[in-house]
Amino acid sequence: MQQAEKLSKLNIFLENVKVKDKNFHLRLGANFPIISDLYHKLYSNSPYKEEAFESLLASLVKNFEERSALQKKRDMTRVSSPNWYSSEKIVGMMLYVDLFNIDFNGLKEKIPYLLDLGINTVHLMPFLDVPEFENDGGYAVRNYREVNPKFGTMEEFEALVKEFQKNDLNLVMDFVLNHCADQHEWAVEGRKGHPKYKDFFYFFPDRNLPNEYEKTMLDIFPDTAPGNFTYLPENNQWVMTLFYGYQWDLNYKNPMVLVEMIDTMLFWSNKGIDIFRFDAVAYMWKEIGKFNQNLPEVHSLLQLFKLCGQIVAPGVAYIAEAIVAPEEIIKYFGEDLAQGDECDIAYNANFMALSWEALATKSTNLLKKSMKAVPTKPRNTTWINYARCHDDIGLGFDDKLVSEMGLSSLQHRLYILKHYCDGFNGSFGLGQRFMIEHETGNARISGSMSSLCGFERAVKENNEKEIQLAIKRINLQHAIILSLGGLPMIYSGDEVALPNNYEYLNDETKKYDNRWLHRSKMDWNLVENKDVPESPQGQVYRKLKKMIAIRKQTNAFADSNDLRYVDYENSHLLIFKKTDNKGESVYVIANFSEYDTFFERSIFGDLNPNKFYDLLTETNIDIQERNFISAYDVLWLK
Repeated sequence: MQQAEKLSKLNIFLENVKVKDKNFHLRLGANFPIISDLYHKLYSNSPYKEEAFESLLASLVKNFEERSALQKKRDMTRVSSPNWYSSEKIVGMMLYVDLFNIDFNGLKEKIPYLLDLGINTVHLMPFLDVPEFENDGGYAVRNYREVNPKFGTMEEFEALVKEFQKNDLNLVMDFVLNHCADQHEWAVEGRKGHPKYKDFFYFFPDRNLPNEYEKTMLDIFPDTAPGNFTYLPENNQWVMTLFYGYQWDLNYKNPMVLVEMIDTMLFWSNKGIDIFRFDAVAYMWKEIGKFNQNLPEVHSLLQLFKLCGQIVAPGVAYIAEAIVAPEEIIKYFGEDLAQGDECDIAYNANFMALSWEALATKSTNLLKKSMKAVPTKPRNTTWINYARCHDDIGLGFDDKLVSEMGLSSLQHRLYILKHYCDGFNGSFGLGQRFMIEHETGNARISGSMSSLCGFERAVKENNEKEIQLAIKRINLQHAIILSLGGLPMIYSGDEVALPNNYEYLNDETKKYDNRWLHRSKMDWNLVENKDVPESPQGQVYRKLKKMIAIRKQTNAFADSNDLRYVDYENSHLLIFKKTDNKGESVYVIANFSEYDTFFERSIFGDLNPNKFYDLLTETNIDIQERNFISAYDVLWLK
């Protein structure tokens, strides 16, 4: 579409818009040409293109009109501080509503607990309406406009949001973009042959085209859901299902799907969502003969979501849940002219996996080498830094970098699996393999943080020395994610060293998926020990609480693209420097081994200091030529 034609269409549209808000008109005018270009690049050949584009514009107006005065005020506050989500003051926790405390009302009751720890950003795992049994932990959505009734009513959700806002708590929502449940109204009507809704999915009359797609498609769950298509015997057709057979992939080649999903996102923006986690975004566009991840069209789609969101709710931020190679994940922040027009936040999955690799090998060499190979991300974007989450730990190291270290990438992965899953060579972990590749033995890892860090095993063996080492490993992981810069995300239960959950084996709907091993119900009786200083729960909770408080007072722990790793020959140590906007630096030194070790004055380069202040111990440290650091210790030196 030519520029003059775009402006003409925009002017005609604006003349008919009753909204008189000047800022809305400015945002719409600024973003319209980009939205129009992206849209027509994707949908120039679609029979629905004109109808869908008009619906999209109407959705923007409708949702802005319905946005509350309070939400608009919050938007303006955040617009004046556009990278608010990368502040040192932001600390998150992810949790399942029911596992944390039953329902929305139960969660509301625990707001004082979250505030006591220092949490101000809460990522609720999927809370929308899903089928009772097969729902992939909430990621098979049956109704995008209704909450799961077992968590409460929409009114109770709105009351929770109101209480969150009163306490300055940000709310993160899982928004499942790639697929919906086969019980969703769209899928039910599509299965019946309804022409509108059949086009919402990928249907095939036989295996010919699916077989062509399969040649370049990743098999996501080879053990429990092999293949990417599901046969529907009632109408003798196949439908695309990349994840599980009850999760039907949405067809974003149909612009009506895009409009429905953007309208849904804006609906929840108006309910008070501060940050959307875009789930499984790497798979949103499929082409025969092309690998089914990270296609350019995915980035165009995400830019459309973001730009439309900015028009209606400019204070909202967006997370890309794309667990892909570093050179690909960077693209989800937006490239070239699109920098800042895609996602604001992405998961630092590579660092997470490598931190566990470093604990297993007692060496940070691969971690440091890998981090230095990550391209620089755009300013005003940030990482979610995490040690555990609801998902498995994928050992997605760069094979080339592993080989450059003289290691076999497969054997290295198998060693780590043995370490965390088999008690290999006296190792401390009590994890389990997830999704085993039977030809190679490669797999991913399930297990709670405390169990992977050795706490569960040490308690079983009543080994006080190992209990203390396990606590130090947990504290080390938390110290790192709090100081890297970006948005640290604590996994609920890790703050009190919650062990593996084996009860899932008694649940017919969960026993086939050992990721439930680390999806434990919060033990509030155990939590009471947090106030007993000498208890393991007390040691972990109190240390984490203190570190969170220090982080919030340390400007250098914001993310200003200032993270610098320090080269150092002692492979047990990870050393990096963070610098605030006044030029003041904090050196983080972490010992990833159970051995006491040393670092030299030379790590500080030309600074050549005589004295540092350790933020964690609140003591001055005299810097010698050789300086002691004990097993699994972390120093925050200013």
